[in-house]
Amino acid sequence: MSNTVKELESMFHPNSVAIIGASSSPGKIGNTVLVNMAQSGYKGKIYPINPKVDNILGHQAYPTVLDVPEPIDLGVLCIPSKFCVPVVEECGKKGVKSLVIISAGFKEVGGEGIARENKIKEISRQYNMRILGPNCLGIITEANFSFSSLSPKKGHIGMLSQSGAMMTGLLDWAVEQDIGFSSFISLGNKCDADEVDFIEYLAQDEETKVIAAYIESVQDGDKFFRIVSEATKRKPVILLKSGRSAAGAKAASSHTGALAGSDIAFDLAFKKAGVIRADTISELFNYCMTFLIAPIPQGDKFAIITNAGGPGIVCTDAMEAVGLGIARFAEDTITKLKKVLPAESNFYNPVDIIGDAPPERYENACDVLLQTPESEVAGGIVILTPQAQTKPMEVAQKITALHQKYPNKSLVASFIGGVSVSEAAKELTHGGVPTYDFPEEAVKVLKGLEIYRGIKEAPLITDKEIPHFEVMAERVQEIFQSVREDGRAVLLSYETSEVFDIYGIKNPKSRLAQTARDAAVIASEIGFPVVMKIVSPQILHKWDCGGVILNITSVQEAKDAFIQIMSNAKSKGPLNADLRGVEVQDMILRDNKKKVNEIIIGINRDPQWGPMIMVGSGGIYANYVKDVKFDLVYQYDRSDAINQLQQTNISKILEGVRGEPRSDIDGIIEILLRLSQLVRDFPEIVELDINPCLVFEAEAGYSAVDIKITIKH
Repeated sequence: MSNTVKELESMFHPNSVAIIGASSSPGKIGNTVLVNMAQSGYKGKIYPINPKVDNILGHQAYPTVLDVPEPIDLGVLCIPSKFCVPVVEECGKKGVKSLVIISAGFKEVGGEGIARENKIKEISRQYNMRILGPNCLGIITEANFSFSSLSPKKGHIGMLSQSGAMMTGLLDWAVEQDIGFSSFISLGNKCDADEVDFIEYLAQDEETKVIAAYIESVQDGDKFFRIVSEATKRKPVILLKSGRSAAGAKAASSHTGALAGSDIAFDLAFKKAGVIRADTISELFNYCMTFLIAPIPQGDKFAIITNAGGPGIVCTDAMEAVGLGIARFAEDTITKLKKVLPAESNFYNPVDIIGDAPPERYENACDVLLQTPESEVAGGIVILTPQAQTKPMEVAQKITALHQKYPNKSLVASFIGGVSVSEAAKELTHGGVPTYDFPEEAVKVLKGLEIYRGIKEAPLITDKEIPHFEVMAERVQEIFQSVREDGRAVLLSYETSEVFDIYGIKNPKSRLAQTARDAAVIASEIGFPVVMKIVSPQILHKWDCGGVILNITSVQEAKDAFIQIMSNAKSKGPLNADLRGVEVQDMILRDNKKKVNEIIIGINRDPQWGPMIMVGSGGIYANYVKDVKFDLVYQYDRSDAINQLQQTNISKILEGVRGEPRSDIDGIIEILLRLSQLVRDFPEIVELDINPCLVFEAEAGYSAVDIKITIKH
């Protein structure tokens, strides 16, 4: 048992609770919490804390926690925020193990509220006292230690909510839907215990079978990966994260930033940690109810059984859209279906058993499909539309009986309709077959079950072996320091070239010339032809001021080009631009007879999850084509790089099409791995772009032609 689990035990199962700010006046929070505890059956000791009275609702009251003669496990603060700091100090001195601070008026109001919250955080650490909140509704576990007016029935969903209003709405809905919870936790401001701490606890809790949460942010990405990735091996973790849209996001300054979007990092992080992400509240609970009663599929191909062609087609489309495997039946299976179904039925997937299907036809078709090996049919979706001959309740009873007969097959159902199917749907759900109003919902949860199978089977991300390259990191640090001392955030091209050389990433040879004679000497040493470019922190678009000359093939041309570029920059560039000289760079020639592709590779650092790495189709149309895929650099290995590249459309072209040779794919993978180490080694890198990176045939390699690196200033 981890320290976090031990520390939070007093919050989930306290032997004694002090309600600080307890009141006998209905309507006050201190009264509601006390009443909720009593009505929810709390059997421990209750100590109301109120200096103005001696007894509250039959419980002896005390002026302060220091006056209570017995130890206190949990303190619930229901007092104005301005009094919280000294009271938290008293709780620490008393030895209270954990606190639930319901009081508002902390960092959410700014100013003094921030200072108060920081102070209680400091006190909690001093006394090793865990805190939920402040500014929360409280916690519901074995009893109701909150001021919610409702207490849900006991069940096996551990629920977290960062929004108090969301929590009250969910509780009200859950009571109506008869959904039970092992615990319900309002996170509030998360000054101490956060969603990761509670996920760690719930993963060890025997009463919790599924963990669900509504969150708006994650404070510590490394902690999330380390702990949540282990929790997801124990039980499903389903998160609803608000803020999917890009509205209000700051404009991105790089190709990588522009292509990343505002929410992609959360998708990547959840996937890497093994979290299943819900898009809506109803989807969140659909997943929960499915995971509570349905088995994890043992294969990845599924059947559809329907009494109506239209819904069967809709279901097929939905399966293709989410990537859920559609089973192809063996000849023996088709033969068996033909023996039990009318001739006008469809014996292939989806299996259409015709609108007049009686319950026995559903039973016979499902029995044939479920007796197949898991590799052929791992489960299925049973669709029913109420027609004249349909008997929904009898169909439901036969399907639940088949579920008992084939408990390892993952069955879900969609009984489409209202009054005529509602009782049958309840019968299915109670019998262990999750049932939904429409096929798309059934498909989504079945896909969730299949995803979780992969999560369970995958190795822990913390166990992966990450490649490491020997580099002269000290020299890179010197370059970055020089850039900062120069008052810049963006490296000049010859500086990026040296950084890439140090990290073993191929790029055109590049050096800085400060005189025409330098240019001639450097060009000779690099080898003709060369390209020459103005170097100035103020000139970002070099072509616009005549700052680039291509295909220089002699010493004299190099001298002339230096003079011309400097003259153009002075006359056409920004006024008073700092002209550092001219970069002389190896010119990569394109042979029209040989295959070459342009790709883009980049890094964008997310504030919560760290660096994201991007790869895809590059060149001047990269922002329009948007054929790119991202991954997080956290625990990024060769298999991640390969999978990431294979998800792009250009990967098929790189493999070779219509008789073309294979491109240098191994070189691209090498770039991705070396760049991932670079940004891990240097957290000050906030953005990095290579566009284009020219990729030649396998034996010809690649070249990172245009590089931009931005560091924290």
